[in-house]
Amino acid sequence: MMMKLKESKIIDPPSFQKNSLEQLKFIPGIWTNGKVYWLQQSNEKIIKEEELVIKVKQEHIHSKINLSSVYVSNHSNETKEIKFLAQHHYTNVSQEQFTFVSPKENLIFHLAGGKFFLVNGGCDGKGIQDSTIQPYLRIYIDQIWSSIQKGNLQYQPMSKGPAVSIFTLKTTIEPRETKKINSWAICGANKNEVFSLNQALLKNN
Repeated sequence: MMMKLKESKIIDPPSFQKNSLEQLKFIPGIWTNGKVYWLQQSNEKIIKEEELVIKVKQEHIHSKINLSSVYVSNHSNETKEIKFLAQHHYTNVSQEQFTFVSPKENLIFHLAGGKFFLVNGGCDGKGIQDSTIQPYLRIYIDQIWSSIQKGNLQYQPMSKGPAVSIFTLKTTIEPRETKKINSWAICGANKNEVFSLNQALLKNN
């Protein structure tokens, strides 16, 4: 992704910019054939049984944007139907927070510490296809799904207190093909600021 964004006229101290973005943790994952594979402690994962390789690259394009480019390579001789999963959660569980999906904009918001965090993503020119807000402890015991066999998330649009937002992007990867998927989180002082940066990203996605 080649992109140039102008910095906001209001320049925040570097410590504010870095710390605010780091407070929203991103964990990518892949669903395929009824199974889920998370990249919790690594930026690369080999799924031997599916012959898939996942690599995550952090793109530094703006001080208020965490953009991750996820590359999924299909090393098999079969076409793969996958769903990319993006987890985001606030690292400070004691901080008062509110997380919700906005159906009108099809975006996810995390509100905490007086800051707005907008979460979005894109692949093949399409945006978020499915999303949910869940308690953190439900993530790894497969209680986030209405149907894990179909890769459908359980519908829950909001939560007050510690929670994780999850969205999916569905795509098809041909044999020997590598597909690029983007996920980003934007930190701002208000809704207008994060909306403006999100629109700039969408034009380049």
